[in-house]
Amino acid sequence: MTRDPASELRLPGFDELPLRSGDPKGSAWGLWGPDDELGTLNLITNEVTQLALHEAKLGRVVNLNLPLNVPLKPMNPRRKPCAHNLIAKGFANDDELDFNTQSSSHWDGLRHYPYTETKQFYNGVLQGEIASTKKLGIQNMAQKPIVTRGVLLDWYEYALKKGFELRPFTNQPIRLNELLDIAREQQVTFRPGDVLVIRTGWTDAYSKLTDEEKRHLGGRDDRASCGVEATEAAIRWHWENGFAAVASDTVAYEAWPSPKPWGVCMHEVFLSGWGMPIGECWDLEELSQTCRELGRWTFLLTSQPLNLPGGVASPPNACAVF
Repeated sequence: MTRDPASELRLPGFDELPLRSGDPKGSAWGLWGPDDELGTLNLITNEVTQLALHEAKLGRVVNLNLPLNVPLKPMNPRRKPCAHNLIAKGFANDDELDFNTQSSSHWDGLRHYPYTETKQFYNGVLQGEIASTKKLGIQNMAQKPIVTRGVLLDWYEYALKKGFELRPFTNQPIRLNELLDIAREQQVTFRPGDVLVIRTGWTDAYSKLTDEEKRHLGGRDDRASCGVEATEAAIRWHWENGFAAVASDTVAYEAWPSPKPWGVCMHEVFLSGWGMPIGECWDLEELSQTCRELGRWTFLLTSQPLNLPGGVASPPNACAVF
């Protein structure tokens, strides 16, 4: 096997962040060079992909994308819902789509959310560069498609078993100690370059609402939703495990609005500090069922985002292969 030189990289310890004096809290700027636009996706080396291919022994494929028109009304009231226009052309048809790239299942790319205090994106990029160049655009993820191992931590199943009170449409936090318990119960260990996928139950709860309730939920200004706690310990754990990206079935991955117990939210550190994409609103119901049926929570994960130069976000076009 030919070893990818990048696989020899040792991630600096969490306590070494930021790597340079004056950089924002928790940032890893410069780790892959001052002009890098892939961030933690650099951890998906050729060797990592080769190892991940061993997960796909059964040829069983699971979709991870909600329909583009779900949620019925985007959680952010400033985002438009999907509009699909069929264009009849005699004996043939075209169609057109008009949608916000973050209105359904999607990746948050590196142009999405800066450090709020310094207004800096990954590697110190400023809004002026975002507006005038294609720097940090979603095309970087498209031109190096994600093919790696995915690991599901099924917090929703765990919470039901433990009898937790579930409040998915509030910023109920998922505690780090709960994720550690789940990993032990599922007997999963992590490898650098994994994509961590967490099922919170948000999408399942949403699917049980009436259309009127869905429209009301999409009109709230606070957009509160359950998610992972943004404590220093939880952020440290993500870094030390070397995840290439994270994703969940809730609308912000982290509990939102974030109380910022460490002074910054995960969006700031993950997207702009580490260059780590965040997947939101993924469809994890069939994935959870398949994992339980097979008794395994790891799989080959593939994702081909839109090759849109300068894009901020993208539908993930993701699937799991067992």
